[in-house]
Amino acid sequence: MSRFSVAKARAIDDLESLIEELLHASRKHKRTGLWNVANPYRAHAKPDQMCVWLTGNRRGAWKDYVSGDKGDAIDLVAYALSGLVSDESRMDAVAWLEERYGLKDMDPVAKRRMEAEAKSRRMAAEARESERRESNITRSRKFFYGCNETVTDTPVEAYLASRGIALSAIPALGHAIRYRAECQYWMDDDRPFLPAMIHAMVTAEGRVAANHYTFLQPDGSGKADVDKAKLMFPETTGLVIRLTNGAAGIGAEKAAAAGISGLVGVVEGTEDGYSAAIAAPDLRMWATGSLSGLLSLPDHASASGYIIFQDNDWGKRQAQGLFRRAVARIKGFGKPVEVISMPASWGKDVNDAFKRRSW
Repeated sequence: MSRFSVAKARAIDDLESLIEELLHASRKHKRTGLWNVANPYRAHAKPDQMCVWLTGNRRGAWKDYVSGDKGDAIDLVAYALSGLVSDESRMDAVAWLEERYGLKDMDPVAKRRMEAEAKSRRMAAEARESERRESNITRSRKFFYGCNETVTDTPVEAYLASRGIALSAIPALGHAIRYRAECQYWMDDDRPFLPAMIHAMVTAEGRVAANHYTFLQPDGSGKADVDKAKLMFPETTGLVIRLTNGAAGIGAEKAAAAGISGLVGVVEGTEDGYSAAIAAPDLRMWATGSLSGLLSLPDHASASGYIIFQDNDWGKRQAQGLFRRAVARIKGFGKPVEVISMPASWGKDVNDAFKRRSW
């Protein structure tokens, strides 16, 4: 077992302590499968821009979604200690771990025992992680289909109306939206039950695998007075919210099976997607739920090309960099891609522009 392997195995074993100590991570940003951390080497960094995976065979892996930096547990320690990942910083990280855990003085028999124990733990963790993921997906699917399909005369309808949106004005509305009268807001310690607008987040094959939650005021006059009124659960990588069916008028799978393709409009927020659908009903509108979600947007046979609506992030250099990377990735699908960027005078997003009748 090499020095790197021994050090990496020990870092993975003590991962949570290292994250807390070296990256000054807050436990309130820790979830079952990952820990969001604010990059200590970037000014104005936010926790949702960088994460470290905690479970399964990805445990110890990390990624900064703004810079694109990523790596394994050794790279994580190297970055935490120096702010960069290089051959030199990786060697320094190994030496630091050896010193911290007394690995240099470990005899060959102890190292082999450690390797066997680490392998056994990894296999058990991977099995638990796979089971956990499937359980969460099943729960999310059951939750979505247990919500009310009818949003008429509910806080959802009132909320969308407050954003200038009438779903009745969309001729090819999909089946992604539902209403939950009492939805538990799990981010507060007292876990209150609030009305919520629920959107299904689906895989490239169209299967529900997560949900997007917008917690609302009881009368739907706005979002709920909570720390984060919009949440997504569970993992959402590779998932989208299929808001509308565009000119085809049928779901993406049915369209692909029939050989029908058309332009797909891509936005971050659901309200933006509905606004764009009212203004341009021929587009099949998909929402990613977040800017980082653009980086895992799946291609689909029903898409002949993509029109990406960019939020007004002109003053946010990091967001602009992330957006450019996402667009470059989508262009890699080999299909036409167009970006619509709004001037600041139109507002911060498509919904603002729509309400002001700027677009």
